[in-house]
Amino acid sequence: MLHLAQSLALSFAASQGSQDVVMYHVNPRRFGPVPLNMDTADEAGDLFFEMMQVLPVPLACSDPHRDPHSGFECENPEAIDPTDVVNKLTLTVEGGFSGYAMCNIGRNDTDGIGHACKDDTYCCFCPGEVHSWPPVGTPCNATVGMSNIHESHMGHSHGACKKDYECYSERAGEVLTAQNPGYWYSPLSYGACSLHTTPASNCTWSVKAIEKIVNKTCHADSFFGAIQAAAPSCFSECASPKVNSSDPCWVRCFYSAVLGPNAGKPFGKVGGGLPLEQVLGYWRRPFESDDPAQGGCPGLPVPSLEEAERTAEVEAGGRDEKRVRLSQRQKQWRTFSSSGAHRWAW
Repeated sequence: MLHLAQSLALSFAASQGSQDVVMYHVNPRRFGPVPLNMDTADEAGDLFFEMMQVLPVPLACSDPHRDPHSGFECENPEAIDPTDVVNKLTLTVEGGFSGYAMCNIGRNDTDGIGHACKDDTYCCFCPGEVHSWPPVGTPCNATVGMSNIHESHMGHSHGACKKDYECYSERAGEVLTAQNPGYWYSPLSYGACSLHTTPASNCTWSVKAIEKIVNKTCHADSFFGAIQAAAPSCFSECASPKVNSSDPCWVRCFYSAVLGPNAGKPFGKVGGGLPLEQVLGYWRRPFESDDPAQGGCPGLPVPSLEEAERTAEVEAGGRDEKRVRLSQRQKQWRTFSSSGAHRWAW
């Protein structure tokens, strides 16, 4: 969550108009590209998520002594679904940003972090200030959630990690900079303009363009292949010369290439890896070309905005404001946004 002062400043800064924001998100293709109740990110934010939560999984989940509360989800539907795609979108955001929400696909009637969630649906949760399990929540806002990863993870690593995968995950944010801080976003159904009959009714975001959709496997092969080619020495020691993000040897070499050779050691330091901008350039290449020889990925068919929004509306229960459940904070935000009052409404 952003601090209150940050939330106030961001909301006030954007209250005079709208802004267009490029976002990416990974999901099973059946859910469509409109990120309704789905977490999104910029390039650096997505890279951070991969390094913090996804890539350590083969190491963590093969460890019989893994801490069950370590936070690694061994069967995350968004990470293992064979139909996963990466969507590049431009969203028009109104009213600034507020606290980031954690959105996940329900599996076994839970969202993976201790809360009820119907299977194969997206559920979002806004964490409060109290740390507990399951996490204590707070009402979400209609405005798009946002988290600056560089700011929120500065000083996060204290050198206390014992397993290499814990160190990799804990230190992933240390490659981010003030120039490339990494952003996470959470566009919730509360603020989706397509779900509200009038613009004044909590309409805080809409999809301006669906830029490109690529197969997640193609994106991974391009990105990981570029990292391996740029720092080949460690990878040559693995059993297979091919990209294999499920192979513990390959995963460790990836972190060595990006975070540096000592990042997986207790009390180790991040440093000596590939420059961040170079890594982000590799991450973007699948969207910049359709030519595999250039690191590009062929674009999958892009639905019209109308078709994509219809798919999202079905997921949300239809275009009916009564079905968009508003907390007391949402109702107050509706009053605030429609009245134009220059104050924060909780």
